[in-house]
Amino acid sequence: MSDLREPERERTVIVNNDRGSGGGGGGSWLIAGILIVVVVIGAFFVFGDGLLGGGGGSDTNISVDAPDVNVETPDVEAPAAGGDAAPAAPAN
Repeated sequence: MSDLREPERERTVIVNNDRGSGGGGGGSWLIAGILIVVVVIGAFFVFGDGLLGGGGGSDTNISVDAPDVNVETPDVEAPAAGGDAAPAAPAN
């Protein structure tokens, strides 16, 4: 009988792992750009007080009027010396 199988052939597999010198890394540049924009906006709000002309020139005066208190002769009298240490309970 005759052999019906196909004859064996040589096969060559080429694997290319060369990533090239350009391209790639675009996502990291995007993230870096976004972070730079966030830092600039944050610095504007922290250090940019008055850059847009807001809040300039108005005078703020705060007046606090406290009642006169005589510290040397207060209205509260101290209990007489030599008395009971605890005050007496009120009678009902």
